[in-house]
Amino acid sequence: MPASTLSQHAPPQLVLELPPETAFLPSAAAAAENAAQVFGLDSGGALRLALAVEEFFAYLCRHAGREEPIRLTLSQGGTFTRADFRFRAGEVSLRALNFAASVDLEAGEDLELGLLVAARTTDRCGLTRSGPDVFHLHAEVDRVYPEAEAITTPQRLSPPLRLEPAPTAGTLQHAALLAAGRYPARLRPHSFTRPARFADMVACGQYQALLALDTADRPAGLLCWRASGRRAVVFSGPYVFDPQLAQDTARLLTEGFLARVARTEVLCAFSERPTADLPQGWFESLGNLTLRGAEGSESVEQPAFFRHLREDAGAAVWAHPDLFPFLRREYDRLAFSRDLLAAEPTPPARLPEHSLLATSLDRLRSLAILRPLLDGRDIEASLKAHVEAIHEQGTSDILLHLDLSEPWQGALFPALSACGFVPRLVLPHAGASDMLVCQHAVHS
Repeated sequence: MPASTLSQHAPPQLVLELPPETAFLPSAAAAAENAAQVFGLDSGGALRLALAVEEFFAYLCRHAGREEPIRLTLSQGGTFTRADFRFRAGEVSLRALNFAASVDLEAGEDLELGLLVAARTTDRCGLTRSGPDVFHLHAEVDRVYPEAEAITTPQRLSPPLRLEPAPTAGTLQHAALLAAGRYPARLRPHSFTRPARFADMVACGQYQALLALDTADRPAGLLCWRASGRRAVVFSGPYVFDPQLAQDTARLLTEGFLARVARTEVLCAFSERPTADLPQGWFESLGNLTLRGAEGSESVEQPAFFRHLREDAGAAVWAHPDLFPFLRREYDRLAFSRDLLAAEPTPPARLPEHSLLATSLDRLRSLAILRPLLDGRDIEASLKAHVEAIHEQGTSDILLHLDLSEPWQGALFPALSACGFVPRLVLPHAGASDMLVCQHAVHS
């Protein structure tokens, strides 16, 4: 019989262990729908998650190992509900979860149609590996939050300013709308235009935030950040709301942020979207990305910055030898101590037929970020299909992140290069090790 437990700790979760038998499919789907409503999704969102769980479980009944049950964990992520399947399998083919996927029914691919449906009805799907034959297949559905109009009215604030390290939800929402009114979409989290979502993200720990307030407790500035990997944080801002107080506000926020994160175990802080208000000389340059943004916009050079919070003892990274010149130049420039290990592509005979890419699409910023989840013989064709599909959606800028702690990811560079991706940035400790940011340089 299925076993279930309701966690007594935050975030709340429901865990079921189910035999890989289709007879238990209704139990899995019903649990997902009920838990999603308890965790804050509306009825439509709960049905979407239940459908994904139904399709995932049906797939795993055919492909997962039989030696142990499938574990389904339903959890509240603050602003979303997540379904996670832990299972064992010698090999998995999840190409239907790709953003560019299609299913040819005439060729007998109807068994993958359910995965395609699950990918299209949820907000995010993904796969991680926690052992040689242990996988986690997950899907997330976001809560619905209303959009709000950005505040563009000029602010005239009253110094002296002070930091508020624990702002209220209302003050956070006010600050988010002020930032949305003063800064372009490429420089801010997309949740700023859904301020209740941003406040909830701070409340549940997805973001940390510092606010600067004036003497009347009005927002004067905002800086927010989140974890990136195990040993880094990535920040956005600083956002300042009164041009007459911009320098003082930015300095106050940046000092407060650095003091706060320096008390943690992280090694460095970085940002791919710092504002021009970031105090000069406090951070070092990682380089630039060339962003086009919305259709018809002029290209801009978006700088990226970082700062060490404690000594970097060095690390080893895996990369294809074709990447060595770029990495050596960047590591020498940044004074990072790194051992470069040669990662050669896996022979095709040892690869599964199909690869899997995670796609994060931000239409407000006209930006897509790709992350490889599974290698496969079709990786180059899949990358080309993703680029075409993303451009067809009207998205101009495409980045791809490689975690250089994974030899197989570092070895993908020849396929990336053949598809028009070029290395642009190294983000220190942004994943399990450093993250390489490649940008698609050919715009159709």
